[in-house]
Amino acid sequence: MFNLPPLDPFEMKELKLSDGQGRGQVNLTMRDVKLLGLKDAYLQNYSYDFNTGHASFLFTIPQLTLLGTYNISEYILMLPISGTGNINITLVDKKFTIRYYISKGKINGVDHALLTSSAVHLDSKRMYIHLDNLFDGDKRLGDEMHKLLDENWKEVFYEITPHIAASIIEVFTGMMNGITKQIPYDLLAPETLS
Repeated sequence: MFNLPPLDPFEMKELKLSDGQGRGQVNLTMRDVKLLGLKDAYLQNYSYDFNTGHASFLFTIPQLTLLGTYNISEYILMLPISGTGNINITLVDKKFTIRYYISKGKINGVDHALLTSSAVHLDSKRMYIHLDNLFDGDKRLGDEMHKLLDENWKEVFYEITPHIAASIIEVFTGMMNGITKQIPYDLLAPETLS
């Protein structure tokens, strides 16, 4: 009825995790990405202010996994890293709060709710990352880098998750707008309940 894309796995052709805003300059590109775990997401809390049009949703996902192929160069934790191969990023007990601004927009002359994301906050109890074929398959260097990534997972988490979050927000915003475009605003947010 709402023409929603499959949630699990949610597939993306490409996901770029790069901007150099953390301690290092990460330049990680993932392709043929499968995002697993969204079907297990549950809404913990929500609020909506009818006067300002601001809504806030707190979701928890027990485990979120990104699978795909990767190409990385530049730095993580200020250390040089390079490789191409398969990647697995797993986030455990991920909590994220999405704040939306909800406005009215006309579709075929009828008011509908339109959502635009305004902010997101992320947290995770643990993150695991595995990259096959690091340093052109050099096992010793690859093992040392995985050990470093595991020991410093929080720093890596804060370097790459803003990009992962942006993708998740895009998914949720697209789905929610797909629904709200089908339901007139007056039915979605009636002025009075009868």
